[in-house]
Amino acid sequence: MKLKLKTFGPVYVFHDGTEKMTFAFADPAQKTEYPPFNTPVDTMIASLGSCIVKSMAWSAAQHKAELHDFHVVVTAVKAADLPSRVGKISLEIVGKFVDDEALAPEIIKQAKSVCTVSNSLNCEVEITTS
Repeated sequence: MKLKLKTFGPVYVFHDGTEKMTFAFADPAQKTEYPPFNTPVDTMIASLGSCIVKSMAWSAAQHKAELHDFHVVVTAVKAADLPSRVGKISLEIVGKFVDDEALAPEIIKQAKSVCTVSNSLNCEVEITTS
């Protein structure tokens, strides 16, 4: 049985150089300190986005690199078959988050490998930069 493809998000997670993150749903200008709760999937992808942001901060510190302001845009697509589930989650890291561009891919790779949320998901998690 083929299901209608449904998309979730976008959820925005903002890093401003502090321990505190902010979130937005659909409109990045509407920041809040709370993750979205429109649907359970939106809350889940906000958790993934915040885990990647925290993991990037940890990885940058391990490399002794200063982490600049950036944000992550997270979207999800429902699987096309049963059982009902998320088939793919995409994260886009927006902004130049470290000065050394050669170090950026290593920070992303390490962050994804230590992110408890992404390691717990049973779907493809794709990370890109822009």
